[in-house]
Amino acid sequence: MDFECIGIAEEYNTEKLQKFKDDYGLNIFHSFDDLINNPSIDVLYIPLPPALHYEYAKKALLNGKHVFLEKPLTTKLEHTEELISIAKSKNLVLQENYMFQFHHQLDVIKNIISSKKLGEIRLIRSCFSFPKRAQNDFRYSKKLGGGALLDAGGYVIKLGTLLLGDDAKINDAHLYSFEDYDVDIFGDFTMSNGKITYQGAFGMDNVYTCSLEVYGSKGKLYTNRIFTSPPENKPILILMVENQEEIIVDADNHFLKSILKFKNALENDEIREELYITLFKQTQMLMDLKELGERYL
Repeated sequence: MDFECIGIAEEYNTEKLQKFKDDYGLNIFHSFDDLINNPSIDVLYIPLPPALHYEYAKKALLNGKHVFLEKPLTTKLEHTEELISIAKSKNLVLQENYMFQFHHQLDVIKNIISSKKLGEIRLIRSCFSFPKRAQNDFRYSKKLGGGALLDAGGYVIKLGTLLLGDDAKINDAHLYSFEDYDVDIFGDFTMSNGKITYQGAFGMDNVYTCSLEVYGSKGKLYTNRIFTSPPENKPILILMVENQEEIIVDADNHFLKSILKFKNALENDEIREELYITLFKQTQMLMDLKELGERYL
């Protein structure tokens, strides 16, 4: 399958796109529909704001395109269900781009937990937050599907399900906003699988935090780049069992590995089915948290 770079020409960025066309051989289309309807294109990556994901992913799937969507997949569970149904009926790949899950450090952490070095796990905590961005950032627009939950909270939920398993459920949640904002700005939640409690927090007017803490009966584990470790970075895990130990994890490119997951799904029906299941679960967890948390908005 051939891959090529494309772009959408709008009045405000035509000059910029022309430069990309000259520098990289970019093919320019004049609307999203022209792009979606083009028979020479097999795969679409859609990085639009969340509120636009459903509309354009649906059009793409109905036109027989495999779809790689930025997170969150959609802003409503029924929209996710419909996209999955269309993808299944046409045997198409539908993937959500939570890249961190493919980083090698997560395997190392899971191995430490399963080895019982920490003893029996008593509590897991994670936080993903960043300082306030420009006022016109789409993340602060309800119309565009903004909000801390959809932008940052999804990462923390995803990590919780990866560590707690398929039995994980949202127990309680809080979403908070500020005057003059129509979206949630920060929030927290608890999740459990009946044996282990996972506490999560997220926000987009907070100090930058990208952490995971695992507490056990014999020790604890901490890392501070669980979601955003760049390809050249070697994550450091702090393991404290009697004495403190630093575990330097090999650098890894989770961006590339996410794309390779998509490529493998193009060639493997079982991987496609696996993706459908995880897409539904992730959106369901997001919506469960949203329903519980909105009591506080």
